Amino acid sequence: MDSTVSTSAKRFSMITSKTSDFPTASMAKMLVSCLFFIIFNGATNLVGQELQGELSQWETHRPSGARASFMMPKKPFYVERSFSPLEGKSPIKVRIYVSSVFEGDITFIFSYHDLHKEPANRQAINEALQGVVRGSVFNVLGNLLPAEEVGMTQNPLGISLDGNRGLQYVYRFSRNKEPFIVTSRVFAVGQRIYQLNCIMIEKNYDAFIPAKFLKTIKLYDPNYDLPPRPRKRSSSP
Repeated sequence: MDSTVSTSAKRFSMITSKTSDFPTASMAKMLVSCLFFIIFNGATNLVGQELQGELSQWETHRPSGARASFMMPKKPFYVERSFSPLEGKSPIKVRIYVSSVFEGDITFIFSYHDLHKEPANRQAINEALQGVVRGSVFNVLGNLLPAEEVGMTQNPLGISLDGNRGLQYVYRFSRNKEPFIVTSRVFAVGQRIYQLNCIMIEKNYDAFIPAKFLKTIKLYDPNYDLPPRPRKRSSSP
């Protein structure tokens, strides 16, 4: 996939984000900055527009090095951000792909980054995942929605991706008196954290749209990006 930074991405890269002692919280702040960038650059009303238009052509994107693919209805722009969560540790690089349709009324975000070390056990994995949830909601002064309101048995809800633990959660926040609903999934895959977000203006919220996007992530073997290996010739008897 072309990783050239677009004009929009360059404008986004000027947004600053504070560092945090918790890597996943810092990542959440970056995603929140990205979310603000989309909203402040125009959120319109979907009423009277046909959803089939910009949402009819979903394409698969497989960024080099991501070891995962995802689908979006419009080609995303790419942003890289680095932060140092702990003094003396090397910076962590977050890779973010953003696609917005209907002039910002619906925004899709796929991101990933690698922790300094893989969580040692189930408890550590859960703490990392819960940290993403808390950071995402807190940094926009949002609130998790009641589980029954969004068709879930609990919020956050434990999920998995190819045997890797994850969480799905839905929350509401407001900007410029306009309420938004964010539906997210976050997964811990070894040392890597993946996150997908679908952000919609509440008055136009349709659960089908985030459900479609969040299910598009697929993991694949890291050797996928390597050139094909020549076959070994069998020795003659």
